[in-house]
Amino acid sequence: MLKLAGSFLVVTASLLYGWQVGRELQEHVGQLVGMKEMLLMLHGEISYARTPLKEAFWQIASQGKEPFSSFLEQAAEGLGGKEESIGEFWRRLVEQEAGKFYFTGEELGLLERVGENFGYLDVQMQLKNLELYMEQAQVLIENAQKELKDRQKVARALSLMCGLFLVILLI
Repeated sequence: MLKLAGSFLVVTASLLYGWQVGRELQEHVGQLVGMKEMLLMLHGEISYARTPLKEAFWQIASQGKEPFSSFLEQAAEGLGGKEESIGEFWRRLVEQEAGKFYFTGEELGLLERVGENFGYLDVQMQLKNLELYMEQAQVLIENAQKELKDRQKVARALSLMCGLFLVILLI
């Protein structure tokens, strides 16, 4: 009876782990969509409202979703520092906050590149760069959405198989 209860707990824990991995994969896609929304709002603030960068960050942070709202709040707070360029500051901030995102290296690289040209280019060039980054983000979203269901199935099946294998080993 004790072996049966232990086996049940091992299989349940493995299933919960697979479910958690699937949820993180779903969150990954959600954060990619959030990054595109952030870029779209930033594009709107710069193009239509002609809002300065620091104020645009505050505006978007007040409307956006986590983890991007806290990221943009930190960007707005630290933007006044003159010890480094805006691009260097942005890259350092992305590296510091990387743990909050469910992003791959390529996706973090895209987020780093977003800030490279802030403050250096005129408004039209910044808008063109933001449009380019939004297109790249859309490609990343589409790829992640295509792979999402398959990856979730694999994670759940693999976690179940590992749990059953562990039960077999222990019995």
